[in-house]
Amino acid sequence: MNVGYHDDSFAAETLPGSGWSFVDKLQQSGATDKWLTQPVGGELRPELQPCIFSAPVPCPSVADPDQKDFPGSVAATHASWILNQYAFSPKYGADAAAKAAAASTSLGYRFQATGFSLAPGAQQGQNDLNVALRNTGTAPFYYDWPVQVAAVGSDGKVARTWSTSWKLTTLKPGMSPTWKTQISTSGLTAGYYTLVMRPVNPLNNGVPLRFANATQDQTLPGWLTLGRSYFAAS
Repeated sequence: MNVGYHDDSFAAETLPGSGWSFVDKLQQSGATDKWLTQPVGGELRPELQPCIFSAPVPCPSVADPDQKDFPGSVAATHASWILNQYAFSPKYGADAAAKAAAASTSLGYRFQATGFSLAPGAQQGQNDLNVALRNTGTAPFYYDWPVQVAAVGSDGKVARTWSTSWKLTTLKPGMSPTWKTQISTSGLTAGYYTLVMRPVNPLNNGVPLRFANATQDQTLPGWLTLGRSYFAAS
């Protein structure tokens, strides 16, 4: 079924070598590339939850010592989410909590916009917008939420919104594509505008997808600020 994979003994029976680990089973099933289109998740082995982020506190011998490798398990599986009840109850101390938080942010996608440009198009009132991006995370984003671009005027209000054909699912880890689209500024009052973009969560009041940029939410909540451009009268 097209629902992804669950490793119920993460960082204890994940890495290959035993013949029966999670990654071994993926290899045996010809499923090592399924993470490109289906999410991988699981549960941090319960016996490891109290101790794996609290070195030098020893962990119980529920696995080969070489298996107790959270970063290695993330790299091998491209995991997007991992259950860890101990982080919420009874909770970690400050040092372990910081390490657990860092481990959490190592999961899934991490999108960054690295540049943008806007140039006059072939026709009057048309402009060619390019946005350079990269995914420095370990996994893709698995749903093609519609991506919008908007122009915000000096009054802080959206003057115009454009829909794009950009696909979030094409932004795989390690990739640095440039998304391109045409936007029409015909009818807009001449002046400077701030360009922003966002993927639209299809759920009402759903949590927005945020980019790993300092300009996320800078201009408007839920929007990534790209930069300012001057639109001539047309």
